This record gives sequence, C-alpha cells and structure tokens, in this order.
Amino acid sequence: MKTYEVAAAALSKQGARTIFGLMGDANLAYVGAYVENEGGEFVAAVAEGSAVSMADGFHRMTGEVGVASVTHGPAVTNCLTALTEAVRARSEVLLITGGTPDVRHHFQALDLEGFARGAGAQYLRVRRPDDAPGDIAQAFVQVRAAGRPLVLDIPYDLLERPAEHTSVPHADGGRTKTAPDRDALDDALGILLSTRRPLILAGRGAVRAGARDDILRLARLLDAPVMTTLLAKDLFHGEPENLGIHGNLSSGVAAEEIARADCVLAFGASLNTFTTDGNALLRGKSVIQCDDRVDAVGRFGLVSLALIADAGLAARAMCARLAEAGHTSPGIRRVTALQGKLTTAGQRSYRSITGGGTVDMRDAMKWLGEVLPSGTQVVTDVGRFSFAAWKHLDVTPGRFTVPGTFGSIGLGIGTAVGAAAARRDVPTVCVAGDGGGMMGILELSTAVRYELPLVVVILNDNCYGAEYRKLADLGLNTRHSEVAWPEFGEVGRSLGAQAVTVREEKDLAVAAEAIANGTFPLLIEIKADPARRRPGKSI
Repeated sequence: MKTYEVAAAALSKQGARTIFGLMGDANLAYVGAYVENEGGEFVAAVAEGSAVSMADGFHRMTGEVGVASVTHGPAVTNCLTALTEAVRARSEVLLITGGTPDVRHHFQALDLEGFARGAGAQYLRVRRPDDAPGDIAQAFVQVRAAGRPLVLDIPYDLLERPAEHTSVPHADGGRTKTAPDRDALDDALGILLSTRRPLILAGRGAVRAGARDDILRLARLLDAPVMTTLLAKDLFHGEPENLGIHGNLSSGVAAEEIARADCVLAFGASLNTFTTDGNALLRGKSVIQCDDRVDAVGRFGLVSLALIADAGLAARAMCARLAEAGHTSPGIRRVTALQGKLTTAGQRSYRSITGGGTVDMRDAMKWLGEVLPSGTQVVTDVGRFSFAAWKHLDVTPGRFTVPGTFGSIGLGIGTAVGAAAARRDVPTVCVAGDGGGMMGILELSTAVRYELPLVVVILNDNCYGAEYRKLADLGLNTRHSEVAWPEFGEVGRSLGAQAVTVREEKDLAVAAEAIANGTFPLLIEIKADPARRRPGKSI
C-alpha cells in the first residue's frame, strides 16, 4: 500500500467520520482514498480557514475530534485566525497538512512547526511511511488529552511511498473524570459555610459534565442563587435560583446580587475577563474555582481555593459531605426575595424600536427563540449585534456556542456549517451581523451543496456596529463605519439557498413558515437601524 492509503485507513480507524477542508497537492490523495476506500465524508469548504472553523463547530456540538485537512503553503496561513480561535476555545481540532516537496527554495515552503506554535497549537510530523498509522493515532490521543488543536504534518514526499499497513487500535486518549480530593473538598465547604451570601457560577465545563442537577441540589442546600457564563447560557432556565448570565450581560437584579455576594463557587468556568469584568466582579470575595484542568485555575486572576475535579463529581461530593455532616438547607428566603425582584424588573423589560421599516434586534431574537424547534443548535458570531442574541434568544444548553475567544468577527457561519454537518436531525442557526456575515457568506454554498439544515440570520444595520458607536462617542462622523451591502437575500439565493427579508413584524411570519417547513438552507435578513433610533425615523 501507499502511505496515502495507509493514512486514509488510519483516519477512519481513529473515528474521523467527517473531514472538512480543501483539496490540493498535499492532501488530495489521502482525502480521495478516505472517501473511496473508507466510506468517509469529505465536506469541501470554500476557504481553508472556514474548514478549520467547521471542524471547530463539529467538535463543539459533538465532543468528537473535529478534523480539517488543507494543502501546504498559503492554504495553511489562511487557517491562522480560525486555528487560533480553536486553540483559545480549547477545542479538540486536528488540522492535517503537509510539508512541501523537498526541493531547494520551494515557493510554498513554510515552517509548519513555527506556524503551529504561533497559533498555540501542538505539532506532530510523520517522518517515515511506516509511522503513519501510529502517528495519526498519537495525534488523536494528544488532541483529546490536551484539549487543544494539533497540526499534523504528513509531508508531500511521503504520500506515494510504500508503507506497511499496520493495524493500530482505536486510541481513545480521553480524559478520565477526576474526583475531588477530600481535604480540598472540606476546605471548600468550610469557606462556603463561613460566608453569608454565596453565589454559584457554572461554565461550559459544567454543561459538558452534565452537572446541572447536582449544582442545583447544592445551591438549594446553601440557599444560593446560580448563574452561568455565556457559553453555559440557559443551563438553569426556569429554576427559581437562576439569575442568568454573570458579567456584562447580567440583569440589574443579578448585578446587584453579584456585588453583595461574599463568595463565588465556580464550576467549569474559566473566570475570564468577560465573565468577571476584568476580575472586578470577584474583588473582595472568596473564590473557589473547580475545574478538571490544573492550568485553567487562576489563569485570569487569583482564587482562594482550587478544586481540581470534574464539575459533576465535585458538586455531588459536596452534597454528600454536607449530608454526612447533618447540614440542612437554611430555607429559600434569599432565593425567594431575589425572584420577587426579578419578576418586578421583568415587567419593565425594554422599549421596542421596531417600526419605520426596521425591526428591533431584541424583538427578532425573542421571535427566533419562539419558533425554533427544541434541540436546535445555535452559533452566534460576535459584534455589537450579539448582545441582542445573547440576552434575548433562548437556547438549548450544550447546543450553543460562540466562536469569539480570539475576538474575530466572521467565524460564525463556518462554525455553524460544521455544527450542522455534525448533527443533521435538527436545524443549526447562525446569528451574525452584516459585517461578519458578509465575510463568511460564501460558506452558505457549502451548506447548499451538502444539503445541511442551516439557517443563517443576518442582523443587518448596514454598519460595523461597535465602530459606529465608538465613532459617535468620539464625536466623529459615523459614516466611516457604514457600508451599503448588497441585499443579503439576493446573495443567499444566488448561492442556492432560500431567503427571506424582514423589514416589518409581518415578515417574521414568512420566515417562521420557512423554518417550520424545513426550507433549508435558509437565509433570513433582519433589517435594523444602526443608530437604534425611535420608530418612524427612517435611515
């Protein structure tokens, strides 16, 4: 067998059921063999960076390793932003490429190990044809064990050389659930019981650990409210202890309670600057950080106590330890008082600005949450628009993600295509602004080619929203941030998708019917006012 055939068989053996990418000299042989000989699926993206975003989205929604493959040289450099996003999001992504032919001054030569290092990814090179099966298995092991992307280099010159087809077992390499140390557990409970107003915060790690019910049981034993990070949004939806998102997306009532809290117990939350407002929201409080990764603890600020454990096991052990000690719930006086405040605050809500040919983004997101079927996957891009989605769009915990850890707009649609390819029994919705949407819209054609159940919602205020606001704050002309885009509906239809343009509330019914009928891929453009003015003042 040739090395490329052995590589294709090894990828299939290690559980790669879908590979995202673009073909070129460095990968076309093993990608072709993977499809033809192994029955694998290859999803061809429009751009290499989008292929990495797709692999990232695939992992975020399944927990499986997301695999992307591109050729050498500029194909690799085109992946830098998406790969850096995956690194910072701790996504399990394997990016396969290959060194250029070993000739003097090859025009596409690139230091692949240096590239990987620059993005923060791991690097592994296949050095001999017979090493390919073992090295591919090792790559999967390292990605799973480290929870960090890896760049696998299968040099071009090896691909057509003979290789031994050694059978390498499927390598799991996943992390085992870590139980909490008993002494550390007692120390944590000692801190919690010595404080008067503890608050419990759950992050993405708590969602992945399935820790929801155990955390709620602990909260009830402590009469403590619960909050989440953005990526754990709606984990406690409908529960009386729920105060929503912790950080700059908090409600007024939640913000007041955060300020009064004297202890924060965080499960599977990184406590990054968005969650803690640059650590300001934790200042003066006892902070207990529970995470199954040692390097995640204290990464963004000092903590009082580290509890290295799986979120679910830790919360369950805390409840059991309290029961052993004869601890009983102090009642729900604090939670009841907070619920009363939340009810009063909810009655005031916000003042809609729908009218005059534009729709309030908040209204649009509330509507979207009402019409999407249960279990829908939701991906949001980042930008000024995203606050409307994050605050007003209800989601299914574990099926919501934001490719925004690197602060780049434009990654949303690619990530959503990967999520849609991973799970085709429910719709996947990408909410994007017009700027980021225009960057990624060509990947709508990928969803069309593979008949994916994708809905792209563009909140279009014809500008780069954050820059619009900042220019206005500086007293400068906002026109520098404004863009006269083509009609997104027309662009969507030209790429083969169905499209609906929403200018008034009645147009939402047309979009809702398209979603209900499974008219996918579907693009919905929501016309919005960049200045967020009152109705009747046309733009």
